[in-house]
Amino acid sequence: MSKTYIDGSSCKAINGQFGEFFNMSFNIEKLAAHANEKGYVNMTMSKRKEPGQYGDTHYFTLNDWKPDGEKASTPGSSAPAGGDDISVEDLPF
Repeated sequence: MSKTYIDGSSCKAINGQFGEFFNMSFNIEKLAAHANEKGYVNMTMSKRKEPGQYGDTHYFTLNDWKPDGEKASTPGSSAPAGGDDISVEDLPF
């Protein structure tokens, strides 16, 4: 899976009196090109290996994950076939 870097975005981590903060900037015209059908831009912020030319410490990539539309089933959440209860005698061990 290839990453789509979001051009026109920058992020710099700074330490303040109350902890770490992030200064982020976005070019709205470039960001709008990545909007989904609902108008949102889903992105992932990742830490850079080394600060960039202007001190950027993080970068953004497009998060284009979409659910498959099927509900995930969890083991033991469905009733046994036929609606019968399982007894101890039915277990194979």
